[in-house]
Amino acid sequence: MQTIHQKFFETAQTFPGRSALKYKHQNAYLSISFSELENKIKTLAKGFFNLGLKKGERLAILSENRPEWVMADLAALSLGAVVVPVHTTLSPGIIKHILENSGSRMILVSSQEQFNKLLLVAKEISGLEAIIYANLDQTDFGNLSQKIISFNEVLNSGQEIKTEMADQVQAGDLASIIYTSGTTALPKGVMLTHHNLMFDAEAAVTAVAVDEKDILLSFLPLSHVLERTAGYYAPLVCRGSCIAYAESPKTLVNNLREIKPTILVAVPRIFEKVHVSIWDKVKNGSKLKYQIFIWALKQEPKTFTHYIADRLVFKKIRQSLGGRLRYTISGGATLNHRLARFFARLGLVITEGYGLTETAPIISVNRLNNIKFGTVGQQLPGVEIKIALDKEILVRGPNVMAGYYNNSAMTQEVIDAEGWFHTGDLGFLSSEGFLIIIGRKKEMISLSNGKIAWPEQIELLLNDDRFFAQSMVLGDGRSYLTAVIVPDWQEIKRNAAVLGLPTLEPASLVSEPKLIKTFYDRIEKINNQLAEWERIRKIVLLPDEFSQEKDELTPTLKLRRHIIENHYQSQIDKLY
Repeated sequence: MQTIHQKFFETAQTFPGRSALKYKHQNAYLSISFSELENKIKTLAKGFFNLGLKKGERLAILSENRPEWVMADLAALSLGAVVVPVHTTLSPGIIKHILENSGSRMILVSSQEQFNKLLLVAKEISGLEAIIYANLDQTDFGNLSQKIISFNEVLNSGQEIKTEMADQVQAGDLASIIYTSGTTALPKGVMLTHHNLMFDAEAAVTAVAVDEKDILLSFLPLSHVLERTAGYYAPLVCRGSCIAYAESPKTLVNNLREIKPTILVAVPRIFEKVHVSIWDKVKNGSKLKYQIFIWALKQEPKTFTHYIADRLVFKKIRQSLGGRLRYTISGGATLNHRLARFFARLGLVITEGYGLTETAPIISVNRLNNIKFGTVGQQLPGVEIKIALDKEILVRGPNVMAGYYNNSAMTQEVIDAEGWFHTGDLGFLSSEGFLIIIGRKKEMISLSNGKIAWPEQIELLLNDDRFFAQSMVLGDGRSYLTAVIVPDWQEIKRNAAVLGLPTLEPASLVSEPKLIKTFYDRIEKINNQLAEWERIRKIVLLPDEFSQEKDELTPTLKLRRHIIENHYQSQIDKLY
């Protein structure tokens, strides 16, 4: 199998004039062709070499999604260097841990905000020799010991070397150390080879078709392996598709309309927000439009009335999201199957998959012509799945990591003698080979009466209620389950008169008896769908959403349960 950069250069030769990347500059999207991108990557590799980056050394990238991310990644890989992505939402302390643990020699930072975070810890990182920046508002570097150089200066330096760089990289060489999201502990460095990542990317585009005519809108962080493999290597490197970068997650809807992508890689939380936005518009519109929308949802697919519904209602919704989406991919967390069915009625296909950083990441995915709601699809070609006696999902294949960096003991804990990777997730396979996820082994709640509860499954039911924005179920070692709940404040305000609320301020409403009773009444209906021990007995309402800024969510918007529990420990203690 080819290395990542070798495959990219081959693709660039095949589609030299086609747009490879699009990025927003002064309110307009500009394009970089495959031949332009190839030339910049090769020049940048020479600049990195001049700066002292050699085979096996680490280049960290602390940057939002932008062309420089891709250029730096492929340039470093072509030298045989190892890329260490760093999430832009991480605190300075965690950034320091990643840079020290990985032994990163150089780092690319995108902006003043990221540079300022690095500035707080850079002096304490002895192995860090150079900081490369893309855009800074000011260039007062203080008394940093590291060499500070601009991205353009590195490029200009590379132009001085006229000969081609020798390619001494093998498919089995280490390509990246990707640090896990750290939902339960300090991030661990996952070692992925060129072979790991290229096998997974090639297998993915075999399972779910992508070609050079496709254009993707990229907004999930490239520092996360889902976007790196499914939203970058698979389409751009393997198939010659074009990738456009969203300005930020907040501008996603506007960028969808501008780019009109054919494919979108997302996480469940994004679909939840789009779902809420659609219903907000419907409810804020006229009574007639509301009735038409409800009627449209009830029409059976492939009927004449569904065709009318599509022309009257659904097509307009798709147009608001660009109008050209062939399908969307959901990963990173469990998608509510009701949400998937809702979007399917609208003509928006969501194909859900499953994977982990340790598996580069894709293990299974629903095929476009064979989607089973409530499952994460069938295994990729070349990947094996086995269910252990305790229901843990085991995986074996060329996509399984080389191990955890500097942690052979933990590697041996999760990869057994037969090469099976123990995912830590629990699930089962249907008779047709579709994988169904039950929950995370470490997140399993063991009640004091010996009963077991799976918080994620209960949270899906809670969050399906229109009054709930987010929830987290607790109760490990206790006699009953409780939940911390973030209400959907827009929905609450819309119904304030009916609920008889005296104020619209979330900080005051969380202790308002009328609202608390409303939530208990709604939970009682949800409890009727659950076993006796799975029922939520007590709740606390929170005024603010869980966020990445407070380290409460991972980059793919999964709950960091231990951090949330620490943040709201006093409120939780009152529930028991």
